Amino acid sequence: MDSGDLNIRKIKNVDIPLFEEWLNKEHIRKWFGDPSEWLNEIYNREGQYYWINHYIIEYEDRPIGFCQYYDCGKTDEGYAWDNEPEGTFGIDYLIGNEHFLGKGIGNQIVKKLTQMIIYKENPAQIIADPVKDNIVSSKVLEYNSYYFDDLTGLYKLKL
Repeated sequence: MDSGDLNIRKIKNVDIPLFEEWLNKEHIRKWFGDPSEWLNEIYNREGQYYWINHYIIEYEDRPIGFCQYYDCGKTDEGYAWDNEPEGTFGIDYLIGNEHFLGKGIGNQIVKKLTQMIIYKENPAQIIADPVKDNIVSSKVLEYNSYYFDDLTGLYKLKL
């Protein structure tokens, strides 16, 4: 699949029902947990969660997934990244449309999202915190030059 056909755009209210549908799919729910927490962030993206950047991933103008990034310094305490340096940004991503699983799209999503963060934010590093058993996500991150930090349990891309 051609990465030129992949687009990342800001989420809109009209996207929320599809996002909720994805969150309730078995291949997403087992890694992302309770959909209500994710939906709360989306519904409050202009208020309490203004610092999280939420996006829809499109392939050939068709929504296929979701991604987000955020400044880790603006999150509450109690996360694995609490002691990371200023300028650390975190990412999350999912492919909701099963037709696009196993086709290299995840690699393209992480590459494009990483490039976007570098361009917009000039980060010190970008991190990801996939569930330990999510081998596919771990391989996608490693493919995109993220390394696993044994001390924190995070995948990191130092810049």
